[in-house]
Amino acid sequence: MGSRFAPTYPRMRLALLIAATLAVVPACEVDCFDDGPLEQAYLDGETAAELENAAVYDEAYAMARALTRADGEREGDLAGYSDGYNAGYHSRDGYGAGYSAAFDLGAYDGSRDVTACDLGRSDGSSEGDAAGHGAGYDAAWSQGWSAGYEEGVSEAQAWCSSSGLAPAASAPADEEEPSNSADSEDLRECRARGYGLMVDLTARSRGLTAGKRDNPEFQAGYRAAYPVAFARGEPVGVDDGYQAGWSAGYAAGYGTGFAAIYDGCYDDAYPEGYDDGFDRGWSSGWADGWSDGWSEGYDDVVCTG
Repeated sequence: MGSRFAPTYPRMRLALLIAATLAVVPACEVDCFDDGPLEQAYLDGETAAELENAAVYDEAYAMARALTRADGEREGDLAGYSDGYNAGYHSRDGYGAGYSAAFDLGAYDGSRDVTACDLGRSDGSSEGDAAGHGAGYDAAWSQGWSAGYEEGVSEAQAWCSSSGLAPAASAPADEEEPSNSADSEDLRECRARGYGLMVDLTARSRGLTAGKRDNPEFQAGYRAAYPVAFARGEPVGVDDGYQAGWSAGYAAGYGTGFAAIYDGCYDDAYPEGYDDGFDRGWSSGWADGWSDGWSEGYDDVVCTG
């Protein structure tokens, strides 16, 4: 009489192991330093990027050198206002002052929110229940598994004494044909790598900056407009910063006051929820553990003729 379980599974497991091993073998990497055409393609990509960098820089530099005093005034006005606004926004009288002024008021209002305790109690009970259920389930599962395993072994042994099952042959795994990358694709890949290494995405901005720096007309207009715009933007930034800080401070304070009440009610409700969940989890864990143990015990029995 043949084995009921053993002959099929070893070959199946071996096939799965081979398939898993092949799945993690890395694909062939293109070698762009082969002292041949692939390396030349890589160098061609570097050269193309260097030429492009120089052309972009020179074009931007020439464009900036052609700017006028009026261009400098416009840019100085924009930059001055932006810098002044940001300085005022983050100044002592801006965001920080508004935040400090509103925090205590928010904390007081948050501590008097009538929904804080109800929400904390509800969350504490439900989350305690979930945690207790998980703990009870885990604690009971192993005990149920042991009892189920013994029962599964016993029933399988009884089956073996009365019947047998011929092993089923497993089909060999299909072998995949290796794929070969086209040479043209490798050449494009290596050229792209060389280009990507050398291309300078800052070439345009560097050219503009250098050209403006070397343009006296542009600089004269920029320097004349910048301080005037800075002074115009700073008080606006102070006002906006104070208002934004006040809103943020009130919200943060409210959350702090609310949390103090919420946490207390949460902590009061959690233990009872945990105990209730533990009891239910124990019942479910025992039943599932017994079922899983029975299946493994039954499958572990090897019938011999």
